[in-house]
Amino acid sequence: MQKEHIIYSGTVKVNIVKNGSLMGKMTVDHITKVIKEKYVQDKIIVLWLMAAPSGFPFYQALIERVERDRFLREIIKKTHFFQFDDYPISRNSKKFSVTFRYLLENELFKPLRNLCGELHYIHLLELTGTDKDKEISIAYQEELLNLREKNSYIIQLKGIGMDGHWGFHGSETPLEMPPAMIAVPMNKQNIQQQRIDWPEFFPRAEDVPKTAYTFNVNMFLLADEIIDNVPQPTKEYAVLATYGTDDIINEIPSSALKKHYNAQAYITEKAAKALIEFRKGRENDKGYKLNNTTLNRLRDLWKDDANQPYSQQNIKIMEEVLKKLNMI
Repeated sequence: MQKEHIIYSGTVKVNIVKNGSLMGKMTVDHITKVIKEKYVQDKIIVLWLMAAPSGFPFYQALIERVERDRFLREIIKKTHFFQFDDYPISRNSKKFSVTFRYLLENELFKPLRNLCGELHYIHLLELTGTDKDKEISIAYQEELLNLREKNSYIIQLKGIGMDGHWGFHGSETPLEMPPAMIAVPMNKQNIQQQRIDWPEFFPRAEDVPKTAYTFNVNMFLLADEIIDNVPQPTKEYAVLATYGTDDIINEIPSSALKKHYNAQAYITEKAAKALIEFRKGRENDKGYKLNNTTLNRLRDLWKDDANQPYSQQNIKIMEEVLKKLNMI
């Protein structure tokens, strides 16, 4: 495969690249070009960022680019940063280190401050784990919407959950909901992903918080531009279900990205392996279905010897989605 392989899924340009490092660099190259153009047009720059391992290559590439680019440092100091979602855990809690606020502050904002000085417009979702959180989430939603009504340009960097979720908007939440920040239950597939991503925090399923706050898909779609980053091989099924066809289905919330007029994805070869296999098969046979080798590899993504019932349920859910997409 060449350095970059491009396919289209609905409206989305999907760039398949060799590895996570290249994915992060290409994403930063694109975003830097866009925000410089918008900045000289006097736009308010807004970066709406996921807080997850999918974003780490982007964080690192952005930090490296900021270090050597004086004009970009000037822009970053005035950029508004928003997050997607978080657990309802107070900053004073002993569990605060599992929150996405903590992750963003330590993995991104702290290194950027060391390079740029004070960042003036960091908007964190300061949940408390109390009845106040609904009010806090509504106020946070309004902060973003108010900026959108001004002379702003909002770039969103998203990832795809193992089950296709977007933020924490999963299959249990209807795609047709009006734009909002909502509280959602953590479903079994999402819980398994959190344990894979954060084994130091969530050694058992019961350690994962039962609920989380998230913007929903129709709120995400209000961004001026959306970029998807998926580096992990563990997301192979989700990438296939999101971009394998032009279908938009409730079971795969990230598939709704294909509604957006200005969206693209940067995905590693390993994360896109099943997608590439499926697309090649469909080039020669419009009725092509996944072969057993690929399907067994996708089943293995959900295997968890410590929790066999979760594994079996998650594999069943995956296969039902693949049947709905006419892939098996």
